[in-house]
Amino acid sequence: MQTEPAGILRIFMTSGSRAHNGSGKTFSGLFQRRPLYRDIIHAARAAGFTCSNAHFAHYGFWKGGAIQQTLGEIPNTLLSVYVDILGSQDQLKAFCLSHETLLKKTALYFKPAEAWHFGDQQAL
Repeated sequence: MQTEPAGILRIFMTSGSRAHNGSGKTFSGLFQRRPLYRDIIHAARAAGFTCSNAHFAHYGFWKGGAIQQTLGEIPNTLLSVYVDILGSQDQLKAFCLSHETLLKKTALYFKPAEAWHFGDQQAL
């Protein structure tokens, strides 16, 4: 088994967060923007990362607000969601710097990790 340094970038936002791309200037444009977590995952794929996922909360709070919960089938856009991106620390830092506008209203956390793989298999 071989190991190499890696990292996990965890990006927190609410599930109702939307990217500010200029299409929201009209009333109908407000409903055409996809959720921010999707834009981040698409950007991670375009940047060459091999893994990125969205994780949804069912109970919790965001930035000191009231505690929220899911209400059956009714979506609660005030609950938090986070996106994980796996890669090297340098790749993740470069991603954040090049996507500052997209990530501006999120909370970013980096966690050092170690990638494990067998033989000639590439870990990241």
